[in-house]
Amino acid sequence: MAKNCHDYVMILSLDSAIILTVNGSRGVILLAKKAFQKLFKLILLILVFLVCIYFFLHSSFFNIEKLYTTGTQQITEAEVLSIASIKEGQNIFKVDSKLSTQTIQVHPLVKNVQIIRHLPRTLEIKIVERQIWAIIPFDDYFLCIDDEGIILDKRNKVDFSTNIFINFAKLPAQFNLGQAVEPDGVALIKQIWTSIDKSDQQLISDFYYNEKDEVVIYTINSTEIRYGNKDRVEEKQAFMAEVLKLEQNYVKSGEDVLEYIDLRFKGQPIVKMKE
Repeated sequence: MAKNCHDYVMILSLDSAIILTVNGSRGVILLAKKAFQKLFKLILLILVFLVCIYFFLHSSFFNIEKLYTTGTQQITEAEVLSIASIKEGQNIFKVDSKLSTQTIQVHPLVKNVQIIRHLPRTLEIKIVERQIWAIIPFDDYFLCIDDEGIILDKRNKVDFSTNIFINFAKLPAQFNLGQAVEPDGVALIKQIWTSIDKSDQQLISDFYYNEKDEVVIYTINSTEIRYGNKDRVEEKQAFMAEVLKLEQNYVKSGEDVLEYIDLRFKGQPIVKMKE
């Protein structure tokens, strides 16, 4: 009899375990279902929010009311805006900044462009213009270039007191505005020029870039400084101040004895005196 009672207890315990297991599974399913419903509602809410934001950003609230340029001195604002193809009334977020920037930079006088959005309805086009840095004689006129060798203008008359004068042995038959002239030569001459002390720059008359891609410098006292190519630039830069000082000492003493000074070879400069 005790055995039977034990069996009944075992059966009852087993049945209870099954019931608990089934109820537990249903509880997990219900919790998962509720979690999914909450997640779905959250995702739906986020999508609705994003759609609202999209339509708001593309609404007339962000239509450009003020459009202006900064940094322009040689170029007019109207010229920049016509090139950029940006107009008032256009949505500020629909402006293709990359395309507009590339279009404006085609202008030979433009060096850099930045399009700045001042929300909600103002757009600024910030221009960095190229500046005339050197003058190149060419046929019956002069080419005005910036410090990257880009041709900015062609003129019959120029002011030599404010710009560097460069002669090139090799030049194409014709040029267009915005075209680069001997960029390697211009880069080397710029490096030389910026390494010379400002007080000594006034002693330089002009530069010559020859067929061998070498630079020859002429001083205002007609001394020829054979600088050479871009090799040993630091060493040559150190000698330039000494060379100009040497020439000035002769000038102050009333002597015009220097024919040329050669920096092309390693070691001390070669000084040739006039006979």
